[in-house]
Amino acid sequence: MSLLYRIIRDKYRHTPLSIEGSRLFGGRWNPKGVGVLYVTSTPELGLVETLAHAPSVRYEDLPIYWVFSLEVPDDIRYVSRNELPAYWQDQTYERTQGWLKDWLAAPDQLGIAIPSVLVPLSYNVLLHPAHPSFSQIKVISQETQPVDRRLWRS
Repeated sequence: MSLLYRIIRDKYRHTPLSIEGSRLFGGRWNPKGVGVLYVTSTPELGLVETLAHAPSVRYEDLPIYWVFSLEVPDDIRYVSRNELPAYWQDQTYERTQGWLKDWLAAPDQLGIAIPSVLVPLSYNVLLHPAHPSFSQIKVISQETQPVDRRLWRS
């Protein structure tokens, strides 16, 4: 089993394995209508990714975040940077959303780990809810994730 992390807003803390956000809005690696669970290889990367997508608000108005530690079956394929398409760091997601189309349609592995655009030595991991091993994911801990004021510039 692997230990992976997910950071979510307080209002979603009761459904940490939900894919609804990615299904409704899409992400870098999945189009709208196809939900996957985005997690990270380290809690630090989770915080960086969260802050990169946080709303533009005053520090005092930032939502409360929770970090979840997840025990995940060891069925994850790691993709190296040299395997990624030249456009993998594009600021628009149209092209990257199609790159995993075969896996998104028929997952032969539970997860795909892809280097983070923000911290390329760490990995974002996409976990597919249609894979049989998805039901084996376990939340092993959860706690609030403070955002230090020095990390936020409003």
